[in-house]
Amino acid sequence: MNETAHTGADNGAPANGPAANGPAAEPAAHPKALYFVRRVTAMQDFEVFFVISIATILLVRMILAATGWPQLGGGKIHFAHLLWGGAGMLLAFILFMAMQGRLWTFLATLSAGIGFGLFLDELGKFITSDNDYFFQPAVAIMYVLFVVLFFVFRWLGRVEKMGPQTALVNSFDFAKEAVMRAMSRAERDEALYVLGRADQSDPLVQALTRVLRDEQTSDSGPTAAQRAWGRVRSWWVDLVGKHWFRSTILLVFIFTTLAWLLNPISYLSDDTDITAMDLGGMLAGMATGICTVLGIVRWRASKLLAYRWFERGALIAILIGEFFSFYQYQVWAIFGLVWMLAVLAVIRSMVGIELAAAATRLQQASSGGADGPH
Repeated sequence: MNETAHTGADNGAPANGPAANGPAAEPAAHPKALYFVRRVTAMQDFEVFFVISIATILLVRMILAATGWPQLGGGKIHFAHLLWGGAGMLLAFILFMAMQGRLWTFLATLSAGIGFGLFLDELGKFITSDNDYFFQPAVAIMYVLFVVLFFVFRWLGRVEKMGPQTALVNSFDFAKEAVMRAMSRAERDEALYVLGRADQSDPLVQALTRVLRDEQTSDSGPTAAQRAWGRVRSWWVDLVGKHWFRSTILLVFIFTTLAWLLNPISYLSDDTDITAMDLGGMLAGMATGICTVLGIVRWRASKLLAYRWFERGALIAILIGEFFSFYQYQVWAIFGLVWMLAVLAVIRSMVGIELAAAATRLQQASSGGADGPH
C-alpha cells in the first residue's frame, strides 16, 4: 500500500519530521451521501405529463367514437394502441438516459405522457377475462389513478424545505443550461434564488454564484405573452374583487346546493332501483351540499370562512363525486369535472384575495399601533 498518500511524504516532508511534531490536522469531513435529492423543476414536468396523459385518453376515445371504432390491421392482426403507448414510453426512457438539458427533458416528458395515455386507455382489456375495452368501471379506475398520481406528484414536487445540499445539486442543473444556451432573466433569477438556499460559506457555491451573476441573459424584460398574462391576471383580480361578482358566485352556490340536496328526492320518487354507484354519488353530492350550506351560513360573518367551506365542498365533488360520475357516464363526465375545476379555481382566487386583504389590514393596524402612544 502506498503510504505517501497519507503521510505527506509526496510533498517532501518526512513522515517523522517537523510537520509530524505539530498539532494533528483535522481529518476532512466525509461528505454526506445524498440518495434522495428532489429536482426543483420537477413539478413543471409532472404537470406536462399529467395533462398530456389525460388529453391523450380523451382524444383517442373521441377519435375512435367519431370513426366508428376502427381496427388497425386486418384479419387476426390488430395493432392495439397499447403498443404505440409502449413505444412512446420507450422513446421517453431513451431521451431521459441519452440527452442533457431541459428541452430534451420536456420532449421526453411529452412522449411519456402520450405513451402512458395510450397505454392506460386500454385498461379495460387488462382487467377483464374477455378483453373488454368498454368495461364500465375502467374510466372510473383511470380517474382514481390520476387523482392518486396528482397527490404523489404534489408531494414529490414540494421543495419548500429544500436543504443546502439539495439547493447546490439543483444549481448545477441551471449551470448546465447556461453552458448549452443563453438563459432568460427569469431562469437566471430562479437559479440565483435556488443557489441562495445553499451554504454560502462553501467556495463552490461562491464560485457558481459569480458565474451565474455574470451570465448574459437572452432578454431584457417580460415577453409579449408574459405581459398579456399579467394583464389577464390583473383583470381577473379586479373582477373577483367586485361586489356583484361575489353576489353572483353566492347565487350560483345556492342553486347548486339545492340541486345537490334535492337530487335524492328525484331518485326516491322514481321506481328505478338505486345502485351502489347511485347511492355513492348521492352521498357525495349531499356532503358537498352540506359544506356549501355551512359556507352560505358564514357568508356575512366571514367571507374567508365561507370560501373555505365552498372549497371543501368542491374538493369532495372532485375527488369523490366525480368517481361515481365517471363510472356512470364514462368519458362524458369530463364536462362536469371541467366545471368543478373551474369552480375550484374561482374559489381559490377569492381565498387568495381575501388573505391578501386581511394581510393588508393587519399591516395597517400594526403600523397604526406603532405610530401611536405606547
